[in-house]
Amino acid sequence: AVMPADIVTTTFREWGRANGFQRKGTTLYRDQEETLAVVNLQGSQWGGRYYVNVALWLKAVEEAHQPSPLACHIQTRLSQVVADPKELDRVLETRTDMADDLRRERLFGYLDDLTSMLAKSATIDELKANRVVFLDRCLLTGEAQQLLS
Repeated sequence: AVMPADIVTTTFREWGRANGFQRKGTTLYRDQEETLAVVNLQGSQWGGRYYVNVALWLKAVEEAHQPSPLACHIQTRLSQVVADPKELDRVLETRTDMADDLRRERLFGYLDDLTSMLAKSATIDELKANRVVFLDRCLLTGEAQQLLS
């Protein structure tokens, strides 16, 4: 029997659908002008909590279909780019006794913040313009550093 998805998973999928992502397993992909946005919901190997991995693939380096977040040129976690990472942690911590509707509402809020960041990530120029808000909170490969310098 398939376990019904929990509120974090269903909210994540719903956000992806609403924002033009295609889903493969726990990873969402959105094709953008010069980048591929990759957002992944990762369960902790010890259970009880989730992480949201955020990554961008730069098409100028090479074309890719559905790269894993770890293969991407620009990588971060949602907790690195939101205003209140501790509150996000509480939302993603499934053992807390937060009501589902509240958890859903708060997670949507954080994912909507991500929506606006990713709206400015479609081109190299947009990424350069958003260095402080987004790029400076990411890990960049050598190729990404060259393209974005």
